[in-house]
Amino acid sequence: MARPLTAREHSVALFIIRCATTSPDESDYANFTSQQRDAWDPPVPITAEQRQTWENSLGEVLVTNECGCGICPSIGMRPRHRTDDDKRNDQGGDGDWSDRIVLTADVSGAMLLLFIDDDIPSYLELAPTDDELSFAEFSEPESISI
Repeated sequence: MARPLTAREHSVALFIIRCATTSPDESDYANFTSQQRDAWDPPVPITAEQRQTWENSLGEVLVTNECGCGICPSIGMRPRHRTDDDKRNDQGGDGDWSDRIVLTADVSGAMLLLFIDDDIPSYLELAPTDDELSFAEFSEPESISI
């Protein structure tokens, strides 16, 4: 059953939309070896217009998938008018990467990823980087590092 984003989920996604970059960012990519450059696409510059489109789209999504791993609060999202559209990806790592942007950030003990498909946020992931940690909810935006 689809539900609206919680206030915390919304504020975290909004912060990432407004501030985060793709990975690798331009400074990381500049230091890549030739082998690394061959294996990665160059950084995608994010425009103010894209960020505004994503921010506007955030108000139109509903949570349609919650991760069931037990260690993270990750959520899948679909637009209100497409909640039953099985072609619309809300699984994060799966899906069509040809029209996907992933914004990255960090909190203590975890990575934060916001997947954007066709200019609409589709998955907000908190991935613990320490096997001993689990998270019941997303961290406050003030604790996010870009």
